[in-house]
Amino acid sequence: MFKLLLCCLVVSGAYAINHGTQAADFEAYMKKFGKVYTPAEKNNAQFYYNYHKNLIAQQNALADRKASSYRVNENQFSDIRLITFAARLPEARYPTTSFNVTPITPIEVAPPEFDILSQWGIELVAQDQGTVCSSSWAYAVARSIQILNAIQVGNFTPLNNSAQALIDCAGMGNGCTTQVPQIAFDYLTQNGALLLNEADYPATNTDSQQGMCKPQMPPSAIKVDSYGTIPDGNDALLMRYVASEVPVIVEYNPATFGFMHYSSGVYVPPVRAQASSSQFLVVVGYGHDTESDLDYWLCLNSFGDTWGEKGFIRIVRSSTQPIAKRAIFPNSLGTIATTPSTPTTTTRATPITP
Repeated sequence: MFKLLLCCLVVSGAYAINHGTQAADFEAYMKKFGKVYTPAEKNNAQFYYNYHKNLIAQQNALADRKASSYRVNENQFSDIRLITFAARLPEARYPTTSFNVTPITPIEVAPPEFDILSQWGIELVAQDQGTVCSSSWAYAVARSIQILNAIQVGNFTPLNNSAQALIDCAGMGNGCTTQVPQIAFDYLTQNGALLLNEADYPATNTDSQQGMCKPQMPPSAIKVDSYGTIPDGNDALLMRYVASEVPVIVEYNPATFGFMHYSSGVYVPPVRAQASSSQFLVVVGYGHDTESDLDYWLCLNSFGDTWGEKGFIRIVRSSTQPIAKRAIFPNSLGTIATTPSTPTTTTRATPITP
């Protein structure tokens, strides 16, 4: 009887220690990511946080044994179910008509590796769309134009363009749900609208619905003349455009644990995702990872710079898993202003020598 009681005390004590550690970890998580819950929400959030911590440990153990090419880590999504994460990024819905034009001609032969940002020394900090608004379509458009503009005017520490202005003014009521980059490009090219800087139109990534459009016409805004597209599945053409210094937006299905918690390495998605969701990424480069011996695409996401590799993700580049889906890009920019009083033309600067 004494042995049985002692055994129960040891087990009970171990559980209390583990529970205390988990509670402390979760409190640290809440503080790090600014989480606030009701009592009921906190119970669910802590359960899924602990659940994901176990899955994170399992995946990273595979990476340690070289049985996987990528690692994962806790982030702003670790307190919700994967199915909830997928639901917050619903599958995009496209308009029936498009105003895309014949795109610029890319180079004929792409080099083995290329990185637009490194080539030009462009300094970007990944923006954060938040956890309640599916607005990657707007962030991707704003970033693609920002990068192209930076190259053309030689400003390699460019101000952030305002995704929020696109959400509010081009969102058409779906700015936080099923909207697509084409709508933003149509808004900019067909309505004579200008892309504003974030300083002129700040982001509000805690809102779950788009706000009221506040149109402005500051002299530092950017005009987009046209946009182009790439056929689905044509990764070879996508590579040629990226190598031609064109940041290309693609639609990607994020509804996997690996993408949700991606931290580093070359992400290889499962054959099937658990749901059909949409996240828009800006492809800014491609290359080869010697550690995993895998080719990859370098993509800029909008989950902030604490997600992934400072906000970027390397996705496996493979003929069996093409990434070119609904690929779209700014084709040409109009008159560009680098400062309120000094407009420039669209001539290209000289790239930084590697």
